[in-house]
Amino acid sequence: MKIVEGPSSPELGRRVAEALGLELVESTAKRFPDGEFYFRYMEPLSGEELLIVQSLYPPQDEHLLELLAMIHAARDLGVSNITLFVPYLAYSRQDERYLEGECLTSDLVRQLLEDVGADALYTVDVHSMKVLRRYRIPAHNLTAAGELARYFAEKGLRDPLVLAPDDEEMARQRVRYAAEVIDAEYDCLRKERDRYTGEIKTYAKELSVEGRDVIIIDDIISTGRTTANAARILKELGAARIYAGVTHLLLRGNALELIKSAGVEEVVGTDSVPGDLSRVSVAPLIAEALEP
Repeated sequence: MKIVEGPSSPELGRRVAEALGLELVESTAKRFPDGEFYFRYMEPLSGEELLIVQSLYPPQDEHLLELLAMIHAARDLGVSNITLFVPYLAYSRQDERYLEGECLTSDLVRQLLEDVGADALYTVDVHSMKVLRRYRIPAHNLTAAGELARYFAEKGLRDPLVLAPDDEEMARQRVRYAAEVIDAEYDCLRKERDRYTGEIKTYAKELSVEGRDVIIIDDIISTGRTTANAARILKELGAARIYAGVTHLLLRGNALELIKSAGVEEVVGTDSVPGDLSRVSVAPLIAEALEP
């Protein structure tokens, strides 16, 4: 197997290659003056097995087309097997038709990846397993919750609690695992989102957090409202230090300011979305998943 570093994830691709001890495929990518995408493999690939590393963070549509082009070219060149590592799988929040007439965009992404020639998919902390269950190729979900928890555990936490800002099953699984990794307790809050306005309401509950450090673990932070709501509740209950660890740190608009003003001391993401706060790598996750 060889590694292909996609245009959205060059650093992550190199980390994956290093973690697996595999070669990187030489390739080149560029944009024409009119914005169209160009991609070329610079070496023969007939009969090879490829692992393509390409995260679909914003601009999602550009990164998706880039991924499709890489798969299509590899198939044309006679590659024997194509495995995708797509840490941030765009459109996974549209996991069902919530309102009549909506496009089920998660299913559109599935169809595109399958039809163009992918043989298997690995992603990280997908928003809903409903999305992956629709795939006809093997589709695997990895979690960065343990790695995020370990990052904060190095800060000398005081009687820590790991908290999910909502109580959906995937959120519960993430915080349960994160808590096990650092031998801590865990709990969940309950939230509701208005399907029409997008307004988020988080419900307070009795939590034993007086004087304790809390790690909020989530899959995605976009607007920051969910994390900020949870932090305000924790502060009112007497929590000491509050941290937020998120797999896909998108941070739209004033999200970071909103979270910090609610009392969160540090926000950390993974390199599924590269940035200054992406201090945890997901490369070890795929390396562990693929090692025999």
